[in-house]
Amino acid sequence: MSAIVSLLRVMTLRDADAITLEAGRIPSLRRRGNVEALAMPALESAQIDEFAQPLLGARSLDEGPLMVAFTDEDGAIYPVTIERGATGLKVVARRGGKKPAAPAPAAPTISAVASARAVEVAPTLKIVATDDRPPHLEVDRDARAARARLARVLAHPIAIAVARRASDVFLSTGQHPRLRIDGRLELLDELEIDDVELAAIVRALAGSDAGASVDLSLEVNEARVRVNAFDHMSGVAIAARLINDHVPSLAELGLPAELASIVDLRDGLVLVCGPTGSGKSTTLAALIDLLDQRRAAHVITLEDPIEYRFQQRRGLIHQRELGTHIPSFAAGLRAALREAPDVILLGELRDRDTIAAALTAAETGHLVLATLHAPNAIGAIDRMIDAFPEGQQRQIRTQLAGALRTVVTQFLLPKKDGGRVPALEVVPVIAAVANLIRKGDLHMLPTAIQAGRDAGMIPLERSLAKLLDAGAVSRDAVKRIAADQDLLAALAGKLR
Repeated sequence: MSAIVSLLRVMTLRDADAITLEAGRIPSLRRRGNVEALAMPALESAQIDEFAQPLLGARSLDEGPLMVAFTDEDGAIYPVTIERGATGLKVVARRGGKKPAAPAPAAPTISAVASARAVEVAPTLKIVATDDRPPHLEVDRDARAARARLARVLAHPIAIAVARRASDVFLSTGQHPRLRIDGRLELLDELEIDDVELAAIVRALAGSDAGASVDLSLEVNEARVRVNAFDHMSGVAIAARLINDHVPSLAELGLPAELASIVDLRDGLVLVCGPTGSGKSTTLAALIDLLDQRRAAHVITLEDPIEYRFQQRRGLIHQRELGTHIPSFAAGLRAALREAPDVILLGELRDRDTIAAALTAAETGHLVLATLHAPNAIGAIDRMIDAFPEGQQRQIRTQLAGALRTVVTQFLLPKKDGGRVPALEVVPVIAAVANLIRKGDLHMLPTAIQAGRDAGMIPLERSLAKLLDAGAVSRDAVKRIAADQDLLAALAGKLR
């Protein structure tokens, strides 16, 4: 039995979701969102090739990763993604299931087979037994200890972050810790971090994979934290994002009640746009939570990473994470179409394949909610069309005109009294807007938005003017975001 097949069984024994195998690197398991390096030497390219080449056959990786299925001698089926890595072939295998077996007299039970095979693992791996459970692979003790040390180092900064309602904590060698509060970085000059300890933690987390960044999740002071540890020119650093388990409502986010009508749509594509850190994912989470309160629907979310954990009410929600449950958003979307969803939440439209799959899903009777990095509705539509070759753009315009339902663009502005408040542009795709998309006359869209108040259109400048008139934000903050300064001045007399 090859070492790779043994490692697949190790993944099953450890109840892991996936295992990553790459030449020159130590194999790593992904369990419950955490990456755990195995206590063994790095793999050789010959070991990877011996396993992967028979699965590839005559197929080429020139056009991207390939997804295949591998069945071991016991009938266990593993979904496998094969792609080119920096040092050769890279294999990501996910835990599968058993192939249905034909009835046979006196056949050994699955548990008996598993028990008999439990210790057949790669000879370089350490095996330990705990209590009366089956033997399992010992997780790299250095990495486990490093996570515990990191939790202790983060404990004080996280406690301060929670008290000050910060969204992120940053630790960097040679620097005082910093918090991100209301979108701004603030120095914690009252705290000092031991640079030697921080460097040792990051090195232990990264193992022998120098120069890489490591993602993991931690529970610190009863707060859930998503952590990225990475090298930089002056040493190492930690970026920790606090994750709120409570899914906020539209009202709690300060979003207009009109957005609630989105969850009543039965099909089509809804885009939530804006810059990084503008709250796009949180808005989508609020919409999914509201939908689950209103109707029983099967929802599949494709996220990178999973942030909010939904408490299911009337419907059925399956959350899938990039790199853990799906190799890419496009592959996850294609798989979702075979999983009978009513609603698909897509973390981000990143590339042509994902956009094409999202349009297909929206056209085939599914409601697709997705985020996109764009400054407004025109930018979002242009970006989706421009992702395709010129010869396909006419077809894409037609598909968008038929599938697009609403484009929401949001920005977060600092409030005068602390905190942040959203400003939105909302563009329902009514017949007139669909016609502009189909003809490619997007330069006329601003006029349609300004004139379409009865259709639910909300120009960004109107949203900004309301905030300004309410005294919630400063004029400078508003002027930095408004695209049409003349319209803003006309709507908000305070700018004159």
